[in-house]
Amino acid sequence: MKSCPFSSNRECNNECPLYIAPEELNEFVAARLSSIGIISRKEGECSLKMLALSQGRFIFENTTTRG
Repeated sequence: MKSCPFSSNRECNNECPLYIAPEELNEFVAARLSSIGIISRKEGECSLKMLALSQGRFIFENTTTRG
């Protein structure tokens, strides 16, 4: 059982402010995030890590370097 980061004795579900269900994401985003191991296609996630990793992925994909 995953726990909500705001309360160690509360289960990670839609009552947690950080909970993100896979069905709340569009299919493309959910597929991308699940393919790199950030979120499960069947279970939601209560984590700042998930948000940070997905934002990092966005920055990586939309940034070019000059070499």
